[in-house]
Amino acid sequence: MLVVEDLVLDTSKYRATRAQRSLKLNPTNIDILALLMLKSPGIVSKEEIAEMLWGELGVNKSSGVGTRVHQIRKVVDDGFAFPLLHTVYGVGYQLRK
Repeated sequence: MLVVEDLVLDTSKYRATRAQRSLKLNPTNIDILALLMLKSPGIVSKEEIAEMLWGELGVNKSSGVGTRVHQIRKVVDDGFAFPLLHTVYGVGYQLRK
């Protein structure tokens, strides 16, 4: 189980909740969320996410990371009192209050 504030991810069941509300994320986005949660409150670079998704050649595909993070942000942050997923411009992404 990974926990950041009111966000909980059960990695064995691939289930995420926020404020005890079930979140619908596909398996790839769950993997990205898990990486962000493991490193929280540290910053995860686009390149690090791309490498996790596509291997060593993923660094060249880092533009697709923004789309994935946008999808995760819509599910994890929309409709909640405060955002958890933050963009650190020019560096990467951070999961924190």
